[in-house]
Amino acid sequence: MTTKGQLPIGDLRPGLVDAGQTIERESFRIIDAEVTGHSFDHEQWAVVRRIIHTTGDIELAQHARIHPRAIVAGVAALRAGAAIVCDTRMIGAGLAPWRLHWFGNEVLTPITDPETHSLAKTLETTRSVAAFRHVRDRLEGAVVAIGNAPTALWEVLRLIAEDDVRPALVIGVPVGFVQAAESKAALWQMQEQPAITCLGRKGGSPVAVAILHALLELARDQQG
Repeated sequence: MTTKGQLPIGDLRPGLVDAGQTIERESFRIIDAEVTGHSFDHEQWAVVRRIIHTTGDIELAQHARIHPRAIVAGVAALRAGAAIVCDTRMIGAGLAPWRLHWFGNEVLTPITDPETHSLAKTLETTRSVAAFRHVRDRLEGAVVAIGNAPTALWEVLRLIAEDDVRPALVIGVPVGFVQAAESKAALWQMQEQPAITCLGRKGGSPVAVAILHALLELARDQQG
């Protein structure tokens, strides 16, 4: 017995899950039909298609850039249980727990650490910069995901160039009007670092989450 406007959750949950999967498949079919003539290979397209699915923005296919080694490096790191280091709580909140459970990937959001706040005051810099400087040693072999703060991406690029820190993959998709496009262009020019980005002003934490979900799905598919 349910009141008007309520769903009988216990009875309909399996159907709702199936319906959600059907909607996702149909969405992917529409995206495949509308985005033609791209040069992404099968695995790269799985990432870009999920970005479009998440944002509803087909134009992002034109701005997405995937380093030739990005998929292999990212999938291998995730399958090995590498940490995912994020610039915002939104990324951690957006990641599906069951996908993280597949390989036991820990999600780190160093900007929430009180020591980061103290370091930012000491260095007289932004908390985003201080956050990644604070976890410098955790970046080696990690998957870095930046969806909001260009200053965080600039700091990661500095650590790579000056301190020889080597993340397995940098997902750099900060959104906005101040230094977002410039930081992503600089990431893309760093040819030795596997990276995934969206050039220009568009991006954001949902885009970073979409990329991570796509990589986790590819990693699971390779298990079989």
